Amino acid sequence: MYSGYLDRRQKLALDEAYKLYRQIIRGEKKADLYQVANALTTLNTALQDHGDSHFKMTKRLWQRMFVSLCDLLVTSFPVYVIIYDQEGGIQTPFEPIIEPAMIEIHALGLKRKTDIFSLDLAQFNPMTRLGIEKTWISRGPMLNPEDFENLDCGEFCTTKNFLIGDDVLRKESELGKERAYKRWWELYWQAYCAVNPLDQQLVQQEMHTLEEVWGNLYY
Repeated sequence: MYSGYLDRRQKLALDEAYKLYRQIIRGEKKADLYQVANALTTLNTALQDHGDSHFKMTKRLWQRMFVSLCDLLVTSFPVYVIIYDQEGGIQTPFEPIIEPAMIEIHALGLKRKTDIFSLDLAQFNPMTRLGIEKTWISRGPMLNPEDFENLDCGEFCTTKNFLIGDDVLRKESELGKERAYKRWWELYWQAYCAVNPLDQQLVQQEMHTLEEVWGNLYY
């Protein structure tokens, strides 16, 4: 029978990721490296288009949440970055960054392949972007939280992190969990009754995908 259970110690469901993000942005909780990484991994999965009509999310808002958490990861923890140009070539440290550029983030202490995150340089907060550019030229690909302190953004100062679409994200995370639970059990019985091994495998894969986004639905 179905064996696609995830290691719950290494996952955050989408509704939990939203709550974590909300608490961090509001200053109610201190950012934890592993929790932030798990939230980003879950968001990565959720933002992929699996063609499932059961769940219609406001992806633009969830993408903003992903961007905000990437920004938080870079500015709050030691990381090293790989910077790619438009053609996918790796850019050279200690030289000006050629844009458009994609930043690949590797946080120290994280070892899973799923803990590598990518973001367009232009999507970072202007202050974070300035810190990345200055450090890349002066010290290379290693970034530390201190690199983002005492930066002068001049006339381009903006709020670093803020909640946007809070009510929409909250409702979608709660409603999505309920729908995912119902859908998971529909699939459970489909897999149980399936005679064809290929049909059973396809159903189990959809169950696995639901759990990647919504956590443990077997309750």
